[in-house]
Amino acid sequence: MGKRVDAKKQEAVVLYENHIEVKLEKETVWLDTHQMADLFGVDRTGIVRHIQNIYKTKELIRKTTCAKNAQVAKDGKVREMDFYNLDIIISVGYRVNSKKGTQFRIWATDVLRKHLIDGYTLNEKRLKSQTDKVKELTETVSLLKNVAQLEDVSNESKGIIQIITEYTKALDILDDYDHRSLKTPKGTKRSRYKLTYEKAREIIDEMKRKFKDSSIVGQEKDSSFKGTVGAIYQTYGGKDLYPTIEEKAAHLLYFAVKNHSFVDGNKRIAAALFVCFLQNNGVLRNKQGEKRINDSTLVALTLMIASSKPSEKEILIKVILNLIN
Repeated sequence: MGKRVDAKKQEAVVLYENHIEVKLEKETVWLDTHQMADLFGVDRTGIVRHIQNIYKTKELIRKTTCAKNAQVAKDGKVREMDFYNLDIIISVGYRVNSKKGTQFRIWATDVLRKHLIDGYTLNEKRLKSQTDKVKELTETVSLLKNVAQLEDVSNESKGIIQIITEYTKALDILDDYDHRSLKTPKGTKRSRYKLTYEKAREIIDEMKRKFKDSSIVGQEKDSSFKGTVGAIYQTYGGKDLYPTIEEKAAHLLYFAVKNHSFVDGNKRIAAALFVCFLQNNGVLRNKQGEKRINDSTLVALTLMIASSKPSEKEILIKVILNLIN
């Protein structure tokens, strides 16, 4: 209510063949109740009643849609007048029962429809442009692979081409992550190893011995770690909530990091359990014997999870699954 409309900014606007003087301020239009009554061809009391109902139902907030302005009344006295912005004008326009009100609704609906269609067309063009760029990049990478086979290409050029082609998948994942279009890939359903709390403790103890960690590493703060291990084998309606080995592994890494069950070494323990779980289930390496997730990627994923928000869980899980696959 503290806002004021600059009376100097006044222009004539044509709305569906209806001429009316309006005030322009803060990138919107402002009318008083008398002007709205003229605009819609109804009595001013009806306009006031509609505005009161709009505020009463909290469809719009008075503080952000109403402003004060000093006006000279018919009797020559200066009075503070309430002016209402475009949001209120449109809302009232869809309530009034008059010929001009009907004309307004037809006009407003047509404008909205054009905006929606134009916006859809623009987005469609952008999407096609992005798709074409991705296709072009894919074709370029394919050509680069062929170029790398030529004998007259320098070793330096071959090295650059090899790097680009090897990291194409990673670049694709980053692009899908940016556009929130990552999908859950198919995984391995046949499991040959089940992680238990006891087995997990053996892995932690072995890790401590190998790296000669202090006694507080792996020391449990509470019983939450048992819940972490059990969580990956949850069922719903008699079916596994995480049906594939990869999904179980991804959630194991996430839960082990986020639950922070240990006094020290939470991230290292989470990464070690993740790797051992994949190894024991035969999916840590691909057919060529290479790690599906290398050391640097594992470090980055673990740190990402540790600093992530709970709302980002699903997208992080999809990132992990795409990297494993």
